[in-house]
Amino acid sequence: MTPLEFLGLVGQLYAIMNPIGKLAIVGPLAVEKPTYVRKITVVVIIAVYILSSIFALSGGLILAAFGVSLDSFRIAGGTVLMAISLMTLVSGSYVGRIEVTEEQAIVPLATPLIVGPGTITALIVMSSVHGPLTALATALAASTAVAVTLLLGIRVVKYIGATPLRLLGRFMSLIIASVATEMILTGVRNQVVKWTS
Repeated sequence: MTPLEFLGLVGQLYAIMNPIGKLAIVGPLAVEKPTYVRKITVVVIIAVYILSSIFALSGGLILAAFGVSLDSFRIAGGTVLMAISLMTLVSGSYVGRIEVTEEQAIVPLATPLIVGPGTITALIVMSSVHGPLTALATALAASTAVAVTLLLGIRVVKYIGATPLRLLGRFMSLIIASVATEMILTGVRNQVVKWTS
């Protein structure tokens, strides 16, 4: 795999995690309680690193354990990703503002809002196609980008407000929709080849 291809995987995973869209959710609270939100953000970041690493390393094992083919998983996961991206395009986010407590930093903020069905699907596919080590490297790089975005974003949001972040979040949802389309088409194409060969 070339460095450019690796960066492409990291970019896809970052878009699916969509930390910019999550900043729009916690942005108003970051203005009211910046120190508290910074503390919560650190908990979120640690959880994102751990969860994404687990799914990156165990992707192939998960599919094998449930007897699911990679192409079937691509089609199902792509459909879920498409649904998430469409909801984000329409409403700006598939959740509203949440009052984040220390418990909510893990659920629902770290998972399923950042490491959710889309992220898990992407990591399992990457692990199955490129191997667990490449998937882990991708997960760690994307999680680092998410961490930087969240830590810088909670400082910036008080100056620009949540509206520009919602717009950026909607743009990211177009990327998610593109990734979802590619997953579905690849899964369908591979299944057709199997049936006709």
